[in-house]
Amino acid sequence: MLSPNISVRKAYYATLSTIQYEGVPVPVFWNEIPKTIAPGIYIIFSNIRNNDQSNKGASVTQTSVTVSVYTNSMKYNDGLAVEAVANEVLNRIYKSPQFKLPLDTFFQITQTRLTSDITNNFSERQNVYIDRILIFNHTIFQNVS
Repeated sequence: MLSPNISVRKAYYATLSTIQYEGVPVPVFWNEIPKTIAPGIYIIFSNIRNNDQSNKGASVTQTSVTVSVYTNSMKYNDGLAVEAVANEVLNRIYKSPQFKLPLDTFFQITQTRLTSDITNNFSERQNVYIDRILIFNHTIFQNVS
């Protein structure tokens, strides 16, 4: 059995890296935002978790991925940006339960589910943050012969 993590990371980055908000590309990062990036609106995907569901005839994992959309505004944040970008993430990763995000030749997603969708907001001095955290679960079949 091989780990699907690199294939999943490449597919998520390719899928999310073309998202725009109001005509401006939304930066996408793996695991954390670089210290050289100023806060604004961005996407972080991370926390790939695999559970083996293999049987005698197939190598299968239940693989979950966390996608977080972060926004930061001075004094007021109406939440429209985080909702618009999160909706685009949903449209690209979870168009329908039958949608299959393309992976490399060793792996195939056979099912996708949204297992969690949480919105958080908080203020710090004059900054207002609104975050939306989406957790997707994929059934991944490993093509081995």
